[in-house]
Amino acid sequence: MSADGETIEAVKKLRQNRLNVVQALLHNPCPVFDEAIARNVLTCEEYDQVVSQVSKADKIRQCLDTMEGKGEACAEIFLAILHDLRGTYPRLRLWIDDDEQRPDTCVRDVETKLDRFSNEKLLFLMKMEKSSLSEELWKEFPQLCHEAREAGLLPQCFSELFGKLIEMNSDNRVDFLLNLILEGGPKNACTFWHILESNGKTRVVVEKTIIKLKTNENMMEMLRKYVAAKDDLSNELMKRVKIIKDYNAVPGESTNLEDRFVEPVIVKSKSGLAASSETYENSFRGRDHNFKKFDEDRVTRDFMFERQDPWVDVLSHVVVFGAPGVGKTMFSQKVIFDWTFKDGKLNKRFDFVLLLKCRNLNRICSLTTLRDIVLNEFPCLEEVVDDLLKNGFRLLMILDALDEMKHPLDFDNVCRSPWQLHDLGGIVAGLLKGTILKCATIMVTTKLVGLLWLNHVNLDPKTTCAVEIVGFSKEETRGFFQKFYKNEEIAKQVFHHLSTNDVLSSLCFNPIFCWITATCLGNYFTHNDGKMSDLAPKTMTELFSQYILLHLQHHGGKNVSNSPDTLLGLCQLAFHGVKEKKILFTAEDMNNHGVTNIPQAFLSEVHQKSESRSICHYEFFHLTVQEFFAALYFFLPRCVDSVEEVFAKSTDADDGRYQIVQRFLSGLLAEKPRSTLVSHFESLTTKPKKTIYAWLKQQKHKDLNCFHCLYELQDTDFTQAVMGDVEFVNLTQDMTSPVDCTAVVYALQTSNKPVNSWCVKLGSTDSTQRMKILAPAFPLCEKLQFVKQPIGDDIEIFVEAVLSKPNRLKDLTISACKLSSNFGPTLRKLINSSNLEVLDLLNSPIGDEGLESLVVGLVPCVKLQFLRLWCCNLSHKSAPVLSDLINNTNLEVLELSHNPIGDEGLKCFVNGLVYQATLQDLRVTNCCLTNKAIPTLIKIAHMPSMREITIKGNAFSSREIETLRHQEGWILSNNILIRKTNDMRDRSRWPHCLQMEGCSLLCSTSS
Repeated sequence: MSADGETIEAVKKLRQNRLNVVQALLHNPCPVFDEAIARNVLTCEEYDQVVSQVSKADKIRQCLDTMEGKGEACAEIFLAILHDLRGTYPRLRLWIDDDEQRPDTCVRDVETKLDRFSNEKLLFLMKMEKSSLSEELWKEFPQLCHEAREAGLLPQCFSELFGKLIEMNSDNRVDFLLNLILEGGPKNACTFWHILESNGKTRVVVEKTIIKLKTNENMMEMLRKYVAAKDDLSNELMKRVKIIKDYNAVPGESTNLEDRFVEPVIVKSKSGLAASSETYENSFRGRDHNFKKFDEDRVTRDFMFERQDPWVDVLSHVVVFGAPGVGKTMFSQKVIFDWTFKDGKLNKRFDFVLLLKCRNLNRICSLTTLRDIVLNEFPCLEEVVDDLLKNGFRLLMILDALDEMKHPLDFDNVCRSPWQLHDLGGIVAGLLKGTILKCATIMVTTKLVGLLWLNHVNLDPKTTCAVEIVGFSKEETRGFFQKFYKNEEIAKQVFHHLSTNDVLSSLCFNPIFCWITATCLGNYFTHNDGKMSDLAPKTMTELFSQYILLHLQHHGGKNVSNSPDTLLGLCQLAFHGVKEKKILFTAEDMNNHGVTNIPQAFLSEVHQKSESRSICHYEFFHLTVQEFFAALYFFLPRCVDSVEEVFAKSTDADDGRYQIVQRFLSGLLAEKPRSTLVSHFESLTTKPKKTIYAWLKQQKHKDLNCFHCLYELQDTDFTQAVMGDVEFVNLTQDMTSPVDCTAVVYALQTSNKPVNSWCVKLGSTDSTQRMKILAPAFPLCEKLQFVKQPIGDDIEIFVEAVLSKPNRLKDLTISACKLSSNFGPTLRKLINSSNLEVLDLLNSPIGDEGLESLVVGLVPCVKLQFLRLWCCNLSHKSAPVLSDLINNTNLEVLELSHNPIGDEGLKCFVNGLVYQATLQDLRVTNCCLTNKAIPTLIKIAHMPSMREITIKGNAFSSREIETLRHQEGWILSNNILIRKTNDMRDRSRWPHCLQMEGCSLLCSTSS
């Protein structure tokens, strides 16, 4: 009512047409009620009153009573609702005219409709209507691109590619744009809907979409189900991955994922996915875990799911591979954990994430469907699973631990539908090949051996991201200890202890070993003086013995302590697994080896159990733990297998299954590990000792693993005896990791074995670490060669090591090694303070200044006799320095070849020499000499000490060559001048001294 008591127009019209409204809406009044809620003219309480009425007619009357009672404003909006829904309710047209709805009210209505929906619903609505939107918005594509860019809705990569984007003319260009919008998540989708609403040309598209939604109950219901299913899935996954159980946790004890997870080093795979044929992996073999080389290729978790090609918007595969225990499964848990946060990048990128563990899939022995597999794992998706699997767009499917699949993957008979009954191998093969869930992203985690399956899949690099988890660098290891101990001082001391032990620190690239190390070393921290106890483990065997001891003390109980053979079955199982290359065991395997006698509290700590309907699998939580138990087996009194089998197989170059077992066998002969375990075993036999020692003596010349065994053995007397006749040169070629270096250096130091010649390999990464490890062995060497090694500033480490104790070094080659600017004084210190006779700087571009820093300051009594400066970028400016070098030392051979010293440089050098100089051999091949240098060469030939001059590769005329040929007392062959004298036969002690032609000629002349 108005103030004067007259009825207002809108309310009046509703009253006059009350019967018409009831009759028009009678078949389905719900869309009108929903729209009234959306436009805020009907509250939730009022809605409940409306729908509480028994009949549809009564519900409509209750709604009309409410609208009339709320006054003119609400009645006016309600009439607008009826106007908009005339297409749904034709009888309304009898009394509502087309022109009754004012334009400004229409705009307000659309805005109200959009505001009703959450961002999540608007995103799903865009997905559901993408096909219709693509068709209706095709003409407006360029303008929409501009507006999307201005709103910041496009990925960063299209900042530079925007011109090409708006020029797209393909039929699916709007579809491509919508995918870009959806990639930004719900908020971007909401913003884009409002862009469409604010544009006069596209507003009608929004109106049509919302009207379609309101008049289609199934569509509205599916929208609700999608949002609810995503929330339910997010909550379910959060419960699964938020809490993890440490391997040593007591029942009921758990740890938050965030309190333990440390981001590993992830690198983009450059070499593709060509898998190694090795099927029995080990984290110690064939892997140089130096992390500097990964700096340029290191990527983040977010990168893995970004576009590999800007114009391909569906990422089909993400492959994550790595060594055992490197953290692949926990990494996938972290990916899922991040997705559960709505504001995270991954949640924006994917609407649903499904985790399927291949270990659990192995239980399926009959025909099944992908739909049933998904619902079995995630019942909360029952209402949306069919639509989800039909589309697959913005779905991330994670196949964790593909290498653990027991079912053969049938790539010739793949599954082609989520509803098709098929064997498991065909379903997984179909997921990998894209015959099912074509629009989804399949993420695979696997050990290297699992990559063999992917050789059957044609992975497009434009739609595939392959990354390797290489483990923890030093920074991540330090971070892990800080999280583990929650005590900065303890973490610091443990990390320091590891930094002084290359064998143990090399284990910690692997998160599992990082955990084992942290578990064991923390007990050795001495609070009184703030230092690590000297009793802390130093070898791999000592560490694992301590690890087993902790479990025996806390989980094994008296049953283990009172019976030394209680673990016999477990150890036998471990050995037979190594023997058969088997890491997964069934309950039948367990029973056959009597493992059921093991207390469950202890067994649960070394196995992981997968509950399933048909088959139950067990495994040691890492292969190396299994290998330790396999080695321990042979020291138990009732062992029935022969240890000789372990060493007989080692002759097979392609089979490394027993390498780590051999190291543990050697280590379990040492006093410290045995004393660690003796408190829980009545006795440990020494029966394997004879076989182990015999094998070490026999294989020491050809098997680098022997040096690892010697390190674990820690027997000084035996090491000295074994190393007496070892051919060291052959073994150094196989040193591929810092651990190899540590083992070899230990053997050399312990035996004090002299080394005649060693070509040092520092590797392409982390050469400083390698140099520090090898340094103690350098004083034992007579000849050292560094060829194409990244020495840099590490030359100081080398020199300090050589001079730290009496050394045998006489011959040093540093060729093409990227020497730093301070190399000169450092090498000069070595020459002045050692017995070095030969220095070869082949292909080291030291230049004139570098040469001066090297030779200026050499003491006259140095023993240097041979200096090779081949291709060192020297010019005529070095001539005075070289003259002083010859005059003030006993240098006999100077190699200047391939330096542009020229005629003037040679003349300056020779004129600066004193008559009493000791130089006997001068080599000036390719030194830019011309005929003008002939008098200088004749002059130096007249010096009494000279025996040989090499002049190849210079611009001498034939006439001038003949002049040299006729010098009295000299012969010329192949551009080498050789003095006619008998004592040149003794010159062969110098490297590179004589050309073969010269030697032959000299010998014939002397005879």
